[in-house]
Order: sequence, then structure tokens, then C-alpha cells
Amino acid sequence: MMDEQKYMPLLEVDRRLLANLRRSRLEMEELGWKLEEVIAKLDEEHRQIQQKRLQIILNSQ
Repeated sequence: MMDEQKYMPLLEVDRRLLANLRRSRLEMEELGWKLEEVIAKLDEEHRQIQQKRLQIILNSQ
């Protein structure tokens, strides 16, 4: 009987821990998608800057 009383709270702790880990994983996944968006925007901005530089060079010749 004593073992059961000790064991049950551990199961609850495990459940809460697992729920927290799942939530953390989902939050990290969401942050990963947001980071991908930022990287894509920076890539596009870089591409536009490069294109403008090329146009300036071509127009100056």
C-alpha cells in the first residue's frame, strides 16, 4: 500500500513533465517557423539589393 501511494504522485509528475515537454516542443517548432520567415525576408531583401547594384553597374557603363 505504501508503494502505491509513492508511485501515484510520480505518475502525475511524469504526466505533467510530458505535457510540458510537448508544449515546449510545439513552441520551439513555432519559433522555428517564425525564424524561417525572417530568413526568407532577409534573403529577399538581399536579392533586391544585389539586383539594384547590378542595375547601377549596368547603367553606368
